[in-house]
Amino acid sequence: MRFRSSSLLLFSVCMVVFAGLVFANEKAEPDPAKSTYWEPIRKIMFGDREILDGTDVLRVYLPLRADDASTVPVTVKAQIDQKPERYLKTVYLIVERNPSPTAGVFRFTLDSGRVQLETRLRFEDFSHVRAVGETSDGKLYMSSRWVKAAGGCSAPNARNYVPPALMGKMKFKFEDETIKYDEPALVQLMIRHPNESALAGDFDPSKAARFVRTVSVSYAGHPVMSAEVDFSISENPSFRFSFVPHAAGELRAEVEDTYDNLYTQTLTVSEGQKLPGG
Repeated sequence: MRFRSSSLLLFSVCMVVFAGLVFANEKAEPDPAKSTYWEPIRKIMFGDREILDGTDVLRVYLPLRADDASTVPVTVKAQIDQKPERYLKTVYLIVERNPSPTAGVFRFTLDSGRVQLETRLRFEDFSHVRAVGETSDGKLYMSSRWVKAAGGCSAPNARNYVPPALMGKMKFKFEDETIKYDEPALVQLMIRHPNESALAGDFDPSKAARFVRTVSVSYAGHPVMSAEVDFSISENPSFRFSFVPHAAGELRAEVEDTYDNLYTQTLTVSEGQKLPGG
């Protein structure tokens, strides 16, 4: 067993986050531009690069208040199409006050169609969620949302138990019953995995946390979505995204976790074929 540390954990930021939790826990929505949490995260991830208002490029959607802080749905929608002259190539999903603020770095291609990313997050404290998008011309754009949810990262891992026989099992679920060539198809990838939080009350510190580390999806051999993620993503990770099929081909997902286990799922897709979950 081998555990490779990921830059996504941002351990240096972790210290800033925990220190801030002692002194601040705003009940009303604070101004995202005045957040003391954001500046050190921004510096580490983006340096001195300018981050522009993302209203016309991407938007992030979450509930203002969540009933369960361990599984909060989030959607990032691009406001631009994936065209050769300009497209959204990377989305950084950041939960400011989480011990590991960067929940995921998601990469897209022209074959992604119009970017629409959906997943579920854990929250350890009330926090701004920021979606920073990088376009193919190298510019950065940001959208943010304040969410009132707490305790999701420290919830016991035991409740997320996945039987060994089901560990890493995956399936695709499509939005529509069939697809049409040259048009974006929306699909959900569901993964059976505990995605353990290293902060859980019952976590054994003598062991490495076990969570999904990378996700890679291709169609007909062409990448459509890949991601580096961590335990800020909820148990049984789920990712919804789109891809553009130009002909019959194989939809393939490869997932690796922090125990270096590699899981794969494939599905042959063609126009007019009845698809699972439609």
